[in-house]
Amino acid sequence: MIDDLKKLFLRFNYTDEKGFILNVPSLNNGEHLTLGFDNKKKEFNIHFTNDNINEPGAKRREFIFAMSAFRFFLFLKRFEVFYNQSIVNLILSSKTNLGKLKKHRLIINTFTDSVDFEQKIIYQKRKGKGRPWRFRENFDWNLIADNFKYLEESDLKSDEVLIAYRFNKGHLSLQGFIYKFEHLKGVYFIPIRRYNRFARYMAIAMYNYLNAYPTEETLPFRQLMFERLKHPYLNKQEEKSLQS
Repeated sequence: MIDDLKKLFLRFNYTDEKGFILNVPSLNNGEHLTLGFDNKKKEFNIHFTNDNINEPGAKRREFIFAMSAFRFFLFLKRFEVFYNQSIVNLILSSKTNLGKLKKHRLIINTFTDSVDFEQKIIYQKRKGKGRPWRFRENFDWNLIADNFKYLEESDLKSDEVLIAYRFNKGHLSLQGFIYKFEHLKGVYFIPIRRYNRFARYMAIAMYNYLNAYPTEETLPFRQLMFERLKHPYLNKQEEKSLQS
């Protein structure tokens, strides 16, 4: 598993002539996902690239989404209003207090806030095309493990997000996200199940918008979204909210 993680990379590249490209690793060996904007075509696109195919003239890219710049930024503008209102409602309805969070023995990792993260864990190549980010070959996993601690009031810093875990039967399980805002009183905690439900609603809203203005270029992406969304992945049982 550690060797697999070290192979992961992110690469971002931009030129005035071609536009930007963001390469993201996939779970399939030798295949990565690319998000790009073509300055020549004035088009946003998403495609998979199979690096295992080396034959001259062979098709290495499989496009699943393409949309003109005008339609894409119009979609972003319309979706932004809906998303902002929804995320504000989600957070404001998740107010709790530190005592209830400590009662559940929530654990956080302070290392994620450290400036040493990139220096000790991530290697960023600064030469050549793009800037790929990779896990270092010789980093110490104990750097992460040693920074897990039980939540205390001193950890709650304004306008920061903490990821909360719980230790159960020898394993850490993700519990949710903790927020504290400079201009709002109290602490806000979003359980992971509630956040997953919110993310699903956002994905459904995105699918409905794209499906309301169907094009052949977005069909593979819409089909992929439909396959992921038609089977509810959330547990229908009411979560044991830490707010109560």
